[in-house]
Amino acid sequence: MDRTGSAYAVVDPVGRFVDIGLRPGWWPALGPVRVAAALVEALEAARMQAALAPLVQRGEGRDRARSRITAAYRLIDEGREQPALQVIIGPRGLFRLHVRGGRVDGAEVGPVTPADTERIAADARDVLTELAGGRVGARYAPAG
Repeated sequence: MDRTGSAYAVVDPVGRFVDIGLRPGWWPALGPVRVAAALVEALEAARMQAALAPLVQRGEGRDRARSRITAAYRLIDEGREQPALQVIIGPRGLFRLHVRGGRVDGAEVGPVTPADTERIAADARDVLTELAGGRVGARYAPAG
């Protein structure tokens, strides 16, 4: 869940994307400007929880486990050349995800209204499925 509780994401035990969506009341909490970032934040939070669960079960404290995961991501990032930034655009054209390789670099939504809740969530779902290799009809575009 994002910090406002408006966006949620579901991942499997190893952090692979399963589902994403918006809760009722997201518009006043996020508005059109922050909704894309909230969806990405919810996904990152779900993945972090999935990564923390086995470490906490082994008796490591949450803070120590979180710092070990953060350090591992930093080492991975430092050890590889940064791939080009790409944008994956959902089939409805509402949700755009900025990625470098398989890593999320940011997101944005097109012009939306409170009535677009399901369409935004569906577009985000399709984009994340595409990112995972599920081929759902999203388009790729160069960033810039």
